[in-house]
Amino acid sequence: MAERWHSPRRWQQHAAHALDPQRMATIPTATSTAATTPALRDAHLYSAAVRMIAALLISVSGASLPAMLVLVVLATDPPVTPPILARWFALFAVLPYLAARLLRRAAAATVEPGPSALAVTRRGLRLEIPYPSIERIAPWAVPLPGPGFDLVMRSGRRLRWVLEIDDPTGLLAVLSDMDGMAARAALHHPTLAYAHAKRTVSTHPTWRWYHLAGKFPLFALAPTAVLFNAHQHIAHGGLLGEYYQLGLASYLTTFAIYWATVSIYLVLYASVWRGFGEAGALLDARIAPHRAVAVRRGVERMCRIGYYAGVPVLLLLRFLP
Repeated sequence: MAERWHSPRRWQQHAAHALDPQRMATIPTATSTAATTPALRDAHLYSAAVRMIAALLISVSGASLPAMLVLVVLATDPPVTPPILARWFALFAVLPYLAARLLRRAAAATVEPGPSALAVTRRGLRLEIPYPSIERIAPWAVPLPGPGFDLVMRSGRRLRWVLEIDDPTGLLAVLSDMDGMAARAALHHPTLAYAHAKRTVSTHPTWRWYHLAGKFPLFALAPTAVLFNAHQHIAHGGLLGEYYQLGLASYLTTFAIYWATVSIYLVLYASVWRGFGEAGALLDARIAPHRAVAVRRGVERMCRIGYYAGVPVLLLLRFLP
């Protein structure tokens, strides 16, 4: 019986063992492996249709960000004003993302590799899949809404339920010790190398609201202050010009509009770096899976430098004659 707590360190050890090119042929028995493997609690169990809906929502949300940035840069007659940008951002980026998060939350599941069957439990549902009935494990070619896989049964049909796991490598490493070739073959899939590298290298494997608040609204305060100060001098003759002419409410409202608009600009700008980085990491995982971790480190470094150093450079260019 699997232990009833989540142990990320244990799963990472299984993943590292599975991906080790020097791995020896000694395989634990199914019973001993199941007895020492903790339950995996950060999985999500979807029906195939719901997974496609969640993937579509994430795709729309992600693709809309660079698209909006292109429109902001190119549209001049008429320009994209802050109210229009805010509406676009809410409609095409925020709402689809929140809808996908709700679907993901509803699909939260626990995976327990037992001695003879894989047990998956989510609210109102429990699946027990005997290992001998699994013909093949098919990782998703496109990791949306996250990395995951289908189960192809010996009857030739795919199980109507699919699993999403941030890093499926640890689970498949355990299954390879139990059901043999089905999981072992899947371990070499490029998408799994991509997912494992991302989970291994990422500073924040699970982003929380305070990570996003620090990266965008908080960081946006510096460029907002520069742009707001320039606006006040141009439109009102000094830093406190609007305050003296129209009052505190108008002054703070203008600052809030600048702050919100710059925060959205930063999200759009970061999406370009992230989009190129993720596409490059996924492509490299297909070409050379063995260097996925090294490439992921380069991607994360590129995104950080491009964002935190690029914003001051762009701000400086804005004021050059």
